[in-house]
Amino acid sequence: MKSASLIFILGVGMLLSSCGKSPSPHAGHVDSTGTQTANDYYTCPMHPQVRMDRPGVCPICGMDLVKASNSARPEGDAEVTGVSLSKSDQVLANVSTAIVAYEEVEKTARAFGTLEMAEPGKALISARFNGRIERIHVDAVGKHVKTGAPLFDIYSPDIVQAANEYLQALKSGPQGGTNVSTIHAKLTLMGLTDGQIQAFESEGSVPLVVTYLSPVSGTVIEKQIVNGSYVSEGAPLYEIADLSTLWNVAEVFESDVRDVSVGDKVSFTTAAYPDKVFSGTVALLYPVVNAETRTIKVRVVVGNPSGKLKPNMYTETVFRGARTRMLTVPSSAVLVTGKRNLVYVKVGPENNFQAREVLLGGKYDGKYGIISGLSEGEEIVREGGYLLDSEIQLTTGSGAEHQHGGSARVEASKPGTTQHTH
Repeated sequence: MKSASLIFILGVGMLLSSCGKSPSPHAGHVDSTGTQTANDYYTCPMHPQVRMDRPGVCPICGMDLVKASNSARPEGDAEVTGVSLSKSDQVLANVSTAIVAYEEVEKTARAFGTLEMAEPGKALISARFNGRIERIHVDAVGKHVKTGAPLFDIYSPDIVQAANEYLQALKSGPQGGTNVSTIHAKLTLMGLTDGQIQAFESEGSVPLVVTYLSPVSGTVIEKQIVNGSYVSEGAPLYEIADLSTLWNVAEVFESDVRDVSVGDKVSFTTAAYPDKVFSGTVALLYPVVNAETRTIKVRVVVGNPSGKLKPNMYTETVFRGARTRMLTVPSSAVLVTGKRNLVYVKVGPENNFQAREVLLGGKYDGKYGIISGLSEGEEIVREGGYLLDSEIQLTTGSGAEHQHGGSARVEASKPGTTQHTH
């Protein structure tokens, strides 16, 4: 029995390494006049229920249709034959089977990203005057401030002069009416509030040291001043950000981005909280593809009321597409050879297994969608193909190009980087 099993494994290894010698009896073809056979049709990779007899676009999503065949193999490809396997050899080779069936699937794309501060929530507080810092109220990075809270006290000749001019204009009566509004606007541009300006009016004098109040609420990200430092107009003083809303910027492969739309709800996880799933909404697809990684940045707006999420945390984001009905097989059943995708199909009553090429439509939670090459109800090899591939590599060295249930890109479009899978 052991020798028979070894002969079987070696024989199948030679079979796989020699695939591609003669026309397949299942292949669709074009006759001598160039006429397309009835086996050929055009379908949508995302909506396989769409079938047309000529090239065009999908009436559902607008994608270009791809050529497929009702027969087991696409037009012009070489034959992939089969091998008979007794029940005892099937057990020794650890081969198990599954039935091809239709099911509802949901396409998902996974992408890694980084949490960033939302740009609308960031504020740079810069000096609008010259002066000397007398006292700092918010003295450390990480402190939370509210609008109107004191940031620092400053002695500024610019503020003192403008405020005295304002009081003088008020005392001038109607003659100074024009100057009053102009100087009031100037004090406002310097960062003083209406309440502070009214205090000057009621007291009739201007203090030498003025308290500067925060114009925004948020968390202090940077602080550029210390007690006693001199500041010049335009110098940065604080950077404050509202961290209650963050951006999750994910790198999505260009082959997946067609399934991502503004307004989509997505979920993501972080290393800090691996058991917690966060959610967000797609707000923007960036307009440029990264030439090196072939990815497109997607901005997801994330609520962060608890403050658990921090800027620069890494994320793993899941984008979910529309559900569709299509033929599926377990991902372990697909042998990715580099040039073709093979599935072993049981044919005939004598446990004959035939390697058949299939056109894949995407990966869905451990299963591949099948566009063409298989029919509903067929019995396929679910587990065991990897043993054949290992034997090929050991005996001929040709198995190194194969991947069982591989992570290579499986769509009809041009393959991309394999870091992310469907």
